[in-house]
Amino acid sequence: AAGDIVVVTVPVKAFPDLHAAALPGKTVIDTCNYGPERDGHIPELDSRSLTSSELLLRYFPDAMLVKALNNVYYKHLLSLARSAGATDRSYLPIAGDSAPAKAAVSEFIDSIGYSVVDTGLLAHSWRQETGTPVWGTPYGPASNEKGQPGGEDAIRAALASATR
Repeated sequence: AAGDIVVVTVPVKAFPDLHAAALPGKTVIDTCNYGPERDGHIPELDSRSLTSSELLLRYFPDAMLVKALNNVYYKHLLSLARSAGATDRSYLPIAGDSAPAKAAVSEFIDSIGYSVVDTGLLAHSWRQETGTPVWGTPYGPASNEKGQPGGEDAIRAALASATR
């Protein structure tokens, strides 16, 4: 309730257990990724009629949801942060329906050492979900804990090559 930005990082199957009472009007960063092997099968996600972020929004209808920070390995997130203006600064995709929320999340992501590529609305957030070209790959394999910078061109190309 005290935060301006709330981060949700839970298995998708836990969405019904979340308490949205303190979130009306809050900017919420959705870092969640759907995995049927962990979450069980969710028909709307399996049929691709919804993205996992759109499903989460059903539980937080009055929040301003932004899909972000879900496509990068946590150790890479730690090691690839760079100052603004660094030539090897990495980019992260974000998606959301609220321009003010995306601006707030972009500012937050900048403060932790990354730039953003706006992928559009939550309905387009599937481009950065598990199994897409931008999911982990631009930053190198998880076995390389230091990772490699994912520049803007690499992130845009990975997003553009995503198919559903």
